[in-house]
Amino acid sequence: MIDTIFFLLVFFMIISLSMVNLKGKKVVLPESETAKGRPFNQLTVTVDKDGQYSVNQQNIAEKDLLPKLKEEIESNPETQVVVNCDKQLPVTYVLRVFDYAKQADAAHVMIATSPRSLRTP
Repeated sequence: MIDTIFFLLVFFMIISLSMVNLKGKKVVLPESETAKGRPFNQLTVTVDKDGQYSVNQQNIAEKDLLPKLKEEIESNPETQVVVNCDKQLPVTYVLRVFDYAKQADAAHVMIATSPRSLRTP
């Protein structure tokens, strides 16, 4: 009986983890001791290892990034901007996206990291 309950618990945990909605493109994130889960009302700006920009998995040119951020933040001022940059990129990419988010008057800007316990080899 306990085995059955344990099996159901594990089954539901795996199913619930697979239902997590990730809005950013897949990149290798830097690690952080304080990394936490992603918020619900967010706008994810991704810069992949080739320096290509995207907003919520939609490719965008760098020159169009600031107007897009302004548009999204004006429609929902509580939007949290998540900067999702590949860890192999120079820090100037992170700073550039962070600056665009602040110019768009974002109330909350976060940098995506992965927890140290989830290290990738």
